[in-house]
Amino acid sequence: MMPDAVVVTGAGRGLGRAVALRLGAAQIPVMCIARTNTSESTRNAIVAAGGLAESCAMDLADPARAEGLMAAWIGERSYKRIGVVLAAATLGRGGGLTEGDLADWSITFNANVLGNLAILRALLPRMLAARFGRIVTIAGGGAAYAYPLFSAYAISKAAMVRATENLDLELKGRGDFSTVCLAPGAMETSMLQQVRAAGSEVRTVVPMDEAVTFIWEFLQASSCAFSGRFVHVRDDWRSWLTSTPLEDNRWLLRRVEK
Repeated sequence: MMPDAVVVTGAGRGLGRAVALRLGAAQIPVMCIARTNTSESTRNAIVAAGGLAESCAMDLADPARAEGLMAAWIGERSYKRIGVVLAAATLGRGGGLTEGDLADWSITFNANVLGNLAILRALLPRMLAARFGRIVTIAGGGAAYAYPLFSAYAISKAAMVRATENLDLELKGRGDFSTVCLAPGAMETSMLQQVRAAGSEVRTVVPMDEAVTFIWEFLQASSCAFSGRFVHVRDDWRSWLTSTPLEDNRWLLRRVEK
């Protein structure tokens, strides 16, 4: 069942913009959020193509303000079934703990974690009242492997994996909820250009369409066996999209124990 409307953070560029455009093309109302007025550019593109969209420029590095703006927005809307795609992220300043500035780390963590979760917190009362929600968070290599060139980014992405697991458990038994943390693979975005410029080797680049398709199919699925899991875009996820919940530790952020 597709949501009545979908809120997309990071909608001004990259994956967030691509997801918003796909939803808009299917006549799904989209709220486009970005740090700058690029969110308006995405909204205009959707409307010009005949879709329904709104936009708001907000800095997720200020979570309290972001939550207030989102709460005010949903309070004035009648949507019941809500989808959320938390695609906003920043690499922040590079470097590890030995050389990084913790003030810069705080900005990165706020933008990537607390700001995204603030958007979700503002929407959760409506979602819980409707007993429905589809929630997508984004992580990737930074969460799965050590990433010392951009340590703050990597730590923030690992946090989003565990936040997704926790949220899934919080929502169990409270309605028709599915959550997932997607590892979309390395995609040709401005962020990937920053990674290359810093000297990182990028071995495999994944077409953005693969992540967009995953999110599209997840949002409209009537059930999801891997709710709460950390799923790579090239995992065998279609086999588990509409089946009974997984009982093993597959796609969870866990130690391997015998």
